[in-house]
Amino acid sequence: MMIFKKKTSHGFTFLVSFIIVALAVMFQAADVHALDINNMYSPLNKKRPFRSKTQYIILHTTEGALEGSLRKVHRFGETHYFVTPSGKVYRIIDRKKIATHAGRSMWKGQTTLDNISIGIEVVGFHDQDITQAQYTALRQLLRQLKKIYRIKDKNILTHSMVAYGRPNIFHPRKHRGRKKCGMFFSHPDVRKRLGLLPGPKRDPDVAAGRLVVADPDLNRFLYKPPKVLAALNGPKDSSVSQSMVIDQGNNAWRIAREKYDAPSTIYTYPNGQKLRGNEIRKWDSIPVGTRVSLAEEDCEQEFEKFLEVGKDGNTVQDLAGNLYADPTTIYFFPDGLIRTGAEMKKSSSLRKLLKNPPKGTRLLVGYIYGGYVQKGRSAIRIAGRKWNYPSTFYRMPDGRILNGDDVEKKSIPSGTLIFIMK
Repeated sequence: MMIFKKKTSHGFTFLVSFIIVALAVMFQAADVHALDINNMYSPLNKKRPFRSKTQYIILHTTEGALEGSLRKVHRFGETHYFVTPSGKVYRIIDRKKIATHAGRSMWKGQTTLDNISIGIEVVGFHDQDITQAQYTALRQLLRQLKKIYRIKDKNILTHSMVAYGRPNIFHPRKHRGRKKCGMFFSHPDVRKRLGLLPGPKRDPDVAAGRLVVADPDLNRFLYKPPKVLAALNGPKDSSVSQSMVIDQGNNAWRIAREKYDAPSTIYTYPNGQKLRGNEIRKWDSIPVGTRVSLAEEDCEQEFEKFLEVGKDGNTVQDLAGNLYADPTTIYFFPDGLIRTGAEMKKSSSLRKLLKNPPKGTRLLVGYIYGGYVQKGRSAIRIAGRKWNYPSTFYRMPDGRILNGDDVEKKSIPSGTLIFIMK
């Protein structure tokens, strides 16, 4: 502590104490010193475009161990910061650029939050406490980012709050509940330990009717949390592994969420038969006792595949739910015709086709149709500044699907089809 005497021009003497200032400086210096940040940039960092603005910070949990999780986010460029159990922080993607951490997401009607947010991945599980070292590091990191971007506490959200799913065989409408990731960080006690005020009291998109609740238990935890966080400390018990088994109250979607029909998701039936998610047609006939195995290194921001009439469902409602006639549902007919659901609904000549499309018709749900790259119609002209965003997808003439950060502006061939995630 330092106390100085100072004389004014009027001859008065008074004591000027710097105790508070000195302590504040000391604590800030200690925080900066304690926050161990190391560069471990993803190979994709150089390709990622810069964000035009930053409105949110999204908190994630890895749902896996340190080594595998770090390898995954580094490979796919899926976060800006990665916090280890020891409190070490890695930079994966430059904080000014886009990281593919949130995927299909929405908050207050705004979609694809990757484009306007910073993602922080914390090693741990959505229903387990983190280490004291992680609390310390995350609190310091959040304080720095809040100051840099002037982000209010109410705009620091969890992945489970913002992720949403497109309609599927289990949920005919766009729905909240696609991810449980990071839900632990929504609890007021946890936020307090991170130096944050309590979070949102309700889901603005559910309240506005843009989304429906697919997981009432998750919604209740996020917005009407228990006063006491019970059973959040210690190792995961056998009940967690049991949750990966299908039973009367635990279907394929509740276990695997949006990955339920992915080729990387494996279903092991009680008789030993194994099927991939994309090989199953009758989801209501999966026997009780079937065990579900999820891939550890699936990419968060990936193309969500074409759905085919007669293969993935028999009607357009099976495939697109209430979005079957929406501008974000695109139809690819066997004869080469391409139209959005909204275009078909408006056309008297196409309404019959919309009602009963031929087998083999393919649908793409939840994307804006950009059209074909042609002479005089470049990718930039179609997608604007989003031409190289990871949420912009290119279907090349040879059938390959590439993200925007995988293509080179001057080498996109004519005949390439562009879609933008909505």
